[in-house]
Amino acid sequence: YPHVFMLMHPHSLSLTHVFGNPTTTLTVWVDPIPYDTPKPSGHTRFVCVSDTHSRTDGVQMPYGDVLLHTGDFTELGLPSEVKKFNDWLGSLPYEFKVVIAGNHELTFDKDFMSELVKQDYYRFPSVSKLKPEDFDDVQSLLSNCLYLQDSDVTVKGFRIYGTPWTPWFNGWGFNLPRGQSLLDKWNMIPEGIDILMTHGPPLGFRDWVPKELQRVGCVELLNTVQRRVRPKLHAFGGIHEGYGIMTDGYTTFINASTCTVSFQPTNPPIVFDLPNPSSS
Repeated sequence: YPHVFMLMHPHSLSLTHVFGNPTTTLTVWVDPIPYDTPKPSGHTRFVCVSDTHSRTDGVQMPYGDVLLHTGDFTELGLPSEVKKFNDWLGSLPYEFKVVIAGNHELTFDKDFMSELVKQDYYRFPSVSKLKPEDFDDVQSLLSNCLYLQDSDVTVKGFRIYGTPWTPWFNGWGFNLPRGQSLLDKWNMIPEGIDILMTHGPPLGFRDWVPKELQRVGCVELLNTVQRRVRPKLHAFGGIHEGYGIMTDGYTTFINASTCTVSFQPTNPPIVFDLPNPSSS
């Protein structure tokens, strides 16, 4: 089946739909496991969310061991928003909570902020009015999680790498031009990663924007994931329309965007079980 999407029935695994896909030989759409599914012995349960945009009050969080949040937890990265998010994290029972920034966390992107305060007009007035001392150490407000920014951490034996960069889109935070600039960031991802957290999708995986009639994922990220890093799980968000799960037969790709395209936080968290790494 060259270059196809295959949609499998969640129970019988019989083929139900086939869609053209330019990225890989075989791509399968996957239904999420129900929250009440017992966790298999010797597994760790990950709970994936993204793009909550300060709208967490009504989100029902399922049982799990490790929370993965792949960015856009605020509207603009204001310190007050970050504190609210950190308080929410503190109320959750997960053993570990791993978080990256997204393009909306403007204050986390130091280069972006240094340029913003130089501008004669204020595109983001509430952010532009911040003094450097208000946001210089904004990451320290995230005291209830493990924050990753072009860095990795080992949690319960799983090596997790997190990075916030996305292809340029209307000049938000952590935006870079497609091509070498982004590839330089992806080249920082080491091999041997079990779980990759990025803010945006790779090309062809939960990246379709119907309004634009195009895929917006990053082809350099796709090549990095499929040809070099090959993580077991690639969690991301960024494209609200792309919520859901796919697999290429080796890596599971999860777009966990909680907010819809109309910024309603109605997409439920996605849970995913991984067998614990061998201790040998």
